[in-house]
Amino acid sequence: MSHNKMNKCAVAVKLGLMVGTVAFTAPVFAQQAQADGAKKDQQVEVIQVRGIRASQEANLNAKRFSDTIVDVVTAEDIGKFPDKNVAESLQRVPGVTIQRQFGEGAGVSIRGSGQDLTLTTLNGQNVASTGWFVLEPARRSFNYELLPSELVGNLEVYKASQADLSEGGIGGTVVVHTRKPLDLDANTAYASIESTHQSDSGSNDPQLSGMYSWKNDAETFGTLVSLVAQERSLQRQGNEAFWEWGAGPVGFEQDRKRSAYTATLQFAPRDNLNIVFNALDMQMDADNTNYALWLTQADTTWGGGKTEAWIGGDGKTAGAQGAQAKGPLNVAYYQARPREATMNSEVYDLKFEYEGDGYKWATQVGDTSSTGGTDFEMVVDDGTGGTPIVGGKYDFTGGGQSWAPGNLNIAAYDPGSLAMGTGPNFNKTPKTDGESYIQSDLTFPSNLGPITEFKTGFRYADHNTTSRRFEFIQKAGFNPVISTKDLQAGSIDVGAGNYSIKKFDVNKLKAWAKSSITGETEDLGAYSEITEKNAALYGMAVYSTDKVRGNFGVRYVTTDATSTYYVNKKKTESDADYSEFLPSFNMVVDLADDKILRASAARALARPQYVDMYVNPNVMGTNDDTPNNQRWIVGNIGLKPFISDQFDLGVEWYYDANSMVSAALFLKDVKNFVNIAQGTATAAEIPFPLTRPDEAANGWITEQKGNGKDASISGIELQHQAYYGNGFGTIVNYTYTDTETDKDTFTDMNPILSDSSRHSYNLTGYYENDLFQVRVAYNWRSEYMIRESGSYGNRLHDDFGSLDLSAVYHATDYLDVKLDVNNLLEESSKQFGNNNKQTNFSGFAKGFPLYEYEMARRISLGASFKF
Repeated sequence: MSHNKMNKCAVAVKLGLMVGTVAFTAPVFAQQAQADGAKKDQQVEVIQVRGIRASQEANLNAKRFSDTIVDVVTAEDIGKFPDKNVAESLQRVPGVTIQRQFGEGAGVSIRGSGQDLTLTTLNGQNVASTGWFVLEPARRSFNYELLPSELVGNLEVYKASQADLSEGGIGGTVVVHTRKPLDLDANTAYASIESTHQSDSGSNDPQLSGMYSWKNDAETFGTLVSLVAQERSLQRQGNEAFWEWGAGPVGFEQDRKRSAYTATLQFAPRDNLNIVFNALDMQMDADNTNYALWLTQADTTWGGGKTEAWIGGDGKTAGAQGAQAKGPLNVAYYQARPREATMNSEVYDLKFEYEGDGYKWATQVGDTSSTGGTDFEMVVDDGTGGTPIVGGKYDFTGGGQSWAPGNLNIAAYDPGSLAMGTGPNFNKTPKTDGESYIQSDLTFPSNLGPITEFKTGFRYADHNTTSRRFEFIQKAGFNPVISTKDLQAGSIDVGAGNYSIKKFDVNKLKAWAKSSITGETEDLGAYSEITEKNAALYGMAVYSTDKVRGNFGVRYVTTDATSTYYVNKKKTESDADYSEFLPSFNMVVDLADDKILRASAARALARPQYVDMYVNPNVMGTNDDTPNNQRWIVGNIGLKPFISDQFDLGVEWYYDANSMVSAALFLKDVKNFVNIAQGTATAAEIPFPLTRPDEAANGWITEQKGNGKDASISGIELQHQAYYGNGFGTIVNYTYTDTETDKDTFTDMNPILSDSSRHSYNLTGYYENDLFQVRVAYNWRSEYMIRESGSYGNRLHDDFGSLDLSAVYHATDYLDVKLDVNNLLEESSKQFGNNNKQTNFSGFAKGFPLYEYEMARRISLGASFKF
């Protein structure tokens, strides 16, 4: 993003913060918003503001005086972002919904477009990111789990496009801003210590953060350093079904250690020159283990039982039987998957800003890189091969999974031995991601009618991402079976309900497995690499009259992409390229001193996900415990970018300095959705060995990626923010979103887009005085589709609501005591099969309870110090 636009929003935020301590009228705001930027910085940098009301006023001010459609989330003070997770703060913005991964906000969707169509940047640029989770595909999405909220000053959410915004966001663009030392007082110091309690694991985990900012007396040079260190003992209990084979109570356990270090140097020797260098290092160790006691059902060719109830069919009519939902159990099967995982990201960014005689010039260069993935994965299976269950039954007809286990004592079940999986089940899957970039912007004033300035610039980025897989080589004669006698480690809670199963010492299991390793060999068939060179050139005019202001322009983007992979051990490349013009128009009309009309029209672009561009086959479900889930998934380097023609119209009424009412209509026509053509193939038709006879007999499910149908997105956003006096205020918003596409766009045949909820709302109330502040927020979204290639598949996530609480006691001018509670009501996550077609003997039949996870309550108590 251009320097001029970023400063414009930053100035609006600062002016809003001034309202918290000094009374200004709306006309004064307007005059200040047009004043000289350097002078404004000097006016506001010494003002100390804290509190919910001040930050909300800053958010309103930034929104009001923007030339486009933007919402802002501002930290109340240093280290006091509204939520512990940045994504969870974004969900309080109208039109924004989030997906959670293991109970924490991870993906952001704006106006029903899906998280893959949201662009998130840090200080205007991309951040390289690799996921730690073994099943996480290579995406362009920003990883919000990696970024501690303590490092953030404010967020901007652009819902309309303009020429000087980086392309990549069809739903919208989120810009995360960090702090700069010359904006703070000299010798500003901040530190906090917290303990977080989780209701799932019962653990109390520490968190430390600190920041120090210094500048010289002349205020021409400053430094800022910060550190965040967190630990989290995470558990997640739930039920999962891989049907028609079996289902069972499962558990996930993770020892998460996260740290982030930043250093910022700022040099401004003259009023017209500013140089900022940012260095950021974010790391996460994420060792984790999956536990499960699978309870297979007996109405199969290998079980011999009889189903008592069906979902999605009558169980009798050929081709319309549906899925088994109630009946006898067959065998119990214990399984655990210990893993070691990491995720590291670095950013080095240098920005140069210069204001000459009649022009402004800004240039930003940088490099970001990331390594991560799973460094070690093993699986241990039930050594009995499955213990028969006598008299056991299952019942999935009540909207969830329940079991009457007969003679099986779930909590006490011990298979006696564990058999270690080898070959593909004993591996590591490292990932890398990186980008080097340069951006330059030039702004100069204009006297051409209502046009007040012209802007032009370019951006070039060279991006590379890889996903690889290595299988460990084991020494000859190694016995892959181990007795559980010396592995006892108590029990672990599992399942959506009151279940527990035996826990075995994963550190001993990993040490035993590692002792067998003599080397490793790369599965070249899994080698995936994308190199992408992206360039953009834009021109934009900014216009203003007494009543009308805005901008218009065009952005031209080009992409050259190469997929590198192996065919029969020979390195091979496939190339593709495309280019696109992206025009945009934004207009703001002052209907009255306190009323605004906004209109926007633009063409936006989002590039396809890397995982969909990988040409090499992605092989899933082979040599595992499910006999008919082998998938041969092939990507496409030639996928076209998503293109959206979008229109927005809104009105805003700022009826006092602290309050507003707004309504907005939006419409998007989106092309080139990626679809998956699904088919079948015999074992002989796919060049990959299936060593298990039952898998070879069933053959393959094939998935070929390509560009499919178009889709439309339309909706309305309503927002009301009010301050009632005496410290009380509310923030309320509601979004209605309707998405439509052809039934054959997705394999589940549902004509709605992924991640899109028809209804979502946020209710926030707060109170504050000089000593105390408290905020209670409830965020809710209706059901939505989750779509993933592979065994977890496409399913419907039930509606979800989270009640959160935050309270601060200002013990002294320097010391605050704070309490944060997330998911106070412990709302669970329920996911159902939702195929909009006849589906038999599968958990993806409509209404089948596929997955259910208990979501933890997190309570954080701590103290912070600021000097």
